Amino acid sequence: MSDGSYRSKLRALQLAQPLTVQLELTYACNWRCVFCYNPRHFDRTRLSGDEWIAVLDELRALGTLTVALTGGEPLAHPEFFRIAEAARVRAFALRIFTNASLIDDEAADRIAALPPLCVEVSIHGATAAVHDAATKREGSFDAALAGIERLNARGVAVLMKTPITSLNEHEIDEMIALAERLDLPLQIDPHITPRDDGSLEPLQYAASPAAVRRVIDAGLGSGSIPSTERTKGGANCGIGRLTLAIDAEGNVFPCMQWRVKPIGNVRDSALRELWHASDVRREAAEMSVTVNDALLEAGGAIATYPFCPALAMQETGDPTVPDRAFRIRAEIAAELREAANVGAAASAAQAGEAPASTVSTLNT
Repeated sequence: MSDGSYRSKLRALQLAQPLTVQLELTYACNWRCVFCYNPRHFDRTRLSGDEWIAVLDELRALGTLTVALTGGEPLAHPEFFRIAEAARVRAFALRIFTNASLIDDEAADRIAALPPLCVEVSIHGATAAVHDAATKREGSFDAALAGIERLNARGVAVLMKTPITSLNEHEIDEMIALAERLDLPLQIDPHITPRDDGSLEPLQYAASPAAVRRVIDAGLGSGSIPSTERTKGGANCGIGRLTLAIDAEGNVFPCMQWRVKPIGNVRDSALRELWHASDVRREAAEMSVTVNDALLEAGGAIATYPFCPALAMQETGDPTVPDRAFRIRAEIAAELREAANVGAAASAAQAGEAPASTVSTLNT
């Protein structure tokens, strides 16, 4: 992160300026992924295109920079393109989170015309058998790859995202090879989260510690092993300050994962009023500082690994108490980081040079 970006982010933290916002356009989805965090696949009272465009105007006034359109499957919203085009007209950096299976030639043309900053496509295996078992939809693998290829052909930036699960962990190398064949960056995620309604059912599909180690270790050569630096009184994350999420029915949350209580609903009050006046938002922001200081005091591996208090709240009932899966990831990352530091020090000593510092992220 450059000095300018760092200062801008600190300023946004102080102002509680939601730089990044996720809009869940719909709960509807044509897949039924077994580990999905969405509690249902239908909308009760979905926001219309006009209502979403009014939200975009409010976000402009709040100083939002990046808008992600997600779901469910966002392309299942009947006014998806109208909303996406409105976001670009308002100069937002636009991300689209999709399974790509609904992207035919016409949809690919319209996406390319936006254009988005990135289209992030979920792929759940390197083979149709594994992927389709995860989505519970036969043919979903082939449909997703066809959508990706249409976007590729039009020069759209695409990111392949793969959550590692007990279903696909034996295909890690093959998924890396698939991304290389498609000429796509690959983001492998070791996190499986509870459902937004609090159900822990998706966690039964969590990958083994060995697979998590393999995923974390795979990023070591590029310096991307997860790490964070904490200072007392700092924010653990941007919840209630830098992030904001709105679900398909207009409920506003301080981040995508924090579903303890909504800030309010955009059908009842202006978004700017909700954001600035909400005790729920302020409490979430203050909780982030409490969490940071608690982890700093605890020390060890858990203090040096990026932490999500919302997931901790879902799994342990306390946003300051790390869950078992987080502890495993933190310990693995610490071990790999230490091994890398030892190796770098040995190489530097052999070459008669000072060892390079470890790459890490700032806890903002």
